[in-house]
Amino acid sequence: MRPLAKLVGLAMAAYVRVVAATCRLDGAPPTQDQVVLAFWHEYNLAAAVAAWRLRRRHRHVSFSTQTFRGDVMNAMLAALDAGSVPLPAEGDRAEAARLSRQLARIGRGGASLAVSPDGPAGPYRRAKPGALIVAREAGLPLQPWAIAARPSLRLTGRWDRHVVPLPFCRLRVEEAAPIVVGPRDRLRPLVDRLQASLDDVASRDPSF
Repeated sequence: MRPLAKLVGLAMAAYVRVVAATCRLDGAPPTQDQVVLAFWHEYNLAAAVAAWRLRRRHRHVSFSTQTFRGDVMNAMLAALDAGSVPLPAEGDRAEAARLSRQLARIGRGGASLAVSPDGPAGPYRRAKPGALIVAREAGLPLQPWAIAARPSLRLTGRWDRHVVPLPFCRLRVEEAAPIVVGPRDRLRPLVDRLQASLDDVASRDPSF
C-alpha cells in the first residue's frame, strides 16, 4: 500500500469516528442481523459512519478497487476493523465472479458484507447484479440501505455525487424490506426489485 494512501485512509477513519461520535441519530435503528448491505456508491462514507455507530458488533467487508482511491479505502476500512476484497480490472468478468465468491465465503464465515450495486464506476444509481450474486452465494439476505445526513456535502464533481456527512449532523438510516435470493432464482427480476428498493429508500428524504 502506498504510504500517502495509507495516511489519507487513516485520516478518513479518524474522520468517520468523529462524525459517528458527534452525530445525532434520527429514525428507527437499523437491522442488527448479519446481512449484505446494499447502498448506492455515493453513500460509502455515510455508510461507514452508520455502521461504526450503529452496527459495531458486526465486522463489515466490502469490495475495493486497485487504485489510489482503493488503497485509501483499504486503509480506512482496516483502521475501522472492517475488511475489503480488491476488485479486478474493469471487464474481467471471470475474476470478478471469483472475487464475488470470495466475498461470499467471508460472509459464510460470519461477517456482514457491503456492496454498492452501481459501483465501482457507475452508471449513477443503476443497479447491477453483483450484490445479488454475493447475497446468493453467501446465503444472506440483501438489505437495501440509504443514509441521510444533515448537514452534509455533495461532491458534485464525482460521477457518484458522493455524500460527505459533517460532524454534529443528524443521521438517519433508511431500510427497505430485505431481499432473499434463492439458489435458483432468476437475477433479472431481482435486479429490478433491488433498483426499485434503492430508489425508494433514497427518495424518503429531500436531502438525498
